[in-house]
Amino acid sequence: MAILPEEWDASFHKALPILEEGGYLPKEDLPKVKRILFACAMTYVSAALLRMLFVWRWFKR
Repeated sequence: MAILPEEWDASFHKALPILEEGGYLPKEDLPKVKRILFACAMTYVSAALLRMLFVWRWFKR
């Protein structure tokens, strides 16, 4: 979970402004790009939850 804030910052505070200000994307595509970046950040959340489940299985034995 410690990586999530870094990923969030990299996606929304660094990459997104570069894409917006650099003219790489049409304005109408920005909501779609934000959803994709959000989904990418959530992969870190799901990976952390999966690791917690594996640790729980070790203690269950």
